[in-house]
Amino acid sequence: MKKKQFLNLINLPAIALTMTAGTTLAGTETTAVAPSPISTPDWLKVSGYAAVSYIHTETDTDLGDSDNDTLFDAGAPFDAVKLGLEATQGPFTAYASLFFSPVADNDAFGSGSDAGILDAYVTYKTGDFSVTGGKYLSWLGYEAFDAVNMTQMSYANNFLGAIPAYHTGIKFEYTTDVFGAGFNVSDSIRGGDGFWSGDEDYGNGLGYEAYVVYKGIDKLTLWGGVAFDTSDDIEGAPVDDFVTYDLWASYALSDKMTVAAELAYSDNGTSFGTQGLAFLQYAFTEKFSTVFRFGYDNLDTVDVTAYKYTVAPSYAFNEHFTLRGEVSYTDVEDADILFTGVQALLKF
Repeated sequence: MKKKQFLNLINLPAIALTMTAGTTLAGTETTAVAPSPISTPDWLKVSGYAAVSYIHTETDTDLGDSDNDTLFDAGAPFDAVKLGLEATQGPFTAYASLFFSPVADNDAFGSGSDAGILDAYVTYKTGDFSVTGGKYLSWLGYEAFDAVNMTQMSYANNFLGAIPAYHTGIKFEYTTDVFGAGFNVSDSIRGGDGFWSGDEDYGNGLGYEAYVVYKGIDKLTLWGGVAFDTSDDIEGAPVDDFVTYDLWASYALSDKMTVAAELAYSDNGTSFGTQGLAFLQYAFTEKFSTVFRFGYDNLDTVDVTAYKYTVAPSYAFNEHFTLRGEVSYTDVEDADILFTGVQALLKF
């Protein structure tokens, strides 16, 4: 979902851990950032996270069985380090982040690179209106992009790829406590080399996104969005128009239980279908919670349907450190996939 300037960030995990030294050890994009453990000017905020995972995957197919183990080499969202810098001056806010994720053959994003600039944008805000220009994350999708903001290790949907990620352009938003809406124009919705960026080509077509959100009923959020891409080709290969429609809703049944559901339809020019999820999170204590999730992918193009069942417990030792586990079972055509993993998350 994104392309970027490539930087030598191989020492970024060490940098992140060094910055959190001396602190007590301790999931969408709107999650509040923990206080920075280092001293910075009032106009500058430093934040970030490190996610390290051990994963075991068993795959049973008609052609044979396989087992695979990974330790900090499965790629995002399982293994990643992010360092963000936010500067504020009057109505202007600038944010940039450096991102490292070890690349492996089963990298969920197929990024083709393991480090670089992820976010880079400037926002001007006046009242309830804001305008942002630069490289930023798509609005679509119920599940968060950053591992530290997720409630489980993996995504509910792994086959259709309806939800975009990063692109570069300009976006406009209106937000209140009850209502929100936004529109953006970018280089591409479909993405360029992997999911780390758009195609960085404004001459072969553009990407457009729009959304509305309603929060006027206590504890209920209703969200709807659309993404459309008119790019003529991807790296020289002709493609048709791309479109995704995304609807999701979440409701806090109590202080302990939250439920959510999402349904998306996508046509990326070569395949089309629907995907969705049903989600329940229950907090047994202030520190311990568990997610129960069902994921559904249907690729109409090739008549393939996948069902994914997930249980993911998490224990938050404090605001900086969380230990998370997951067991997921995926049933897709003539294959069964059992995923088990544990993930340590350090947030600063």
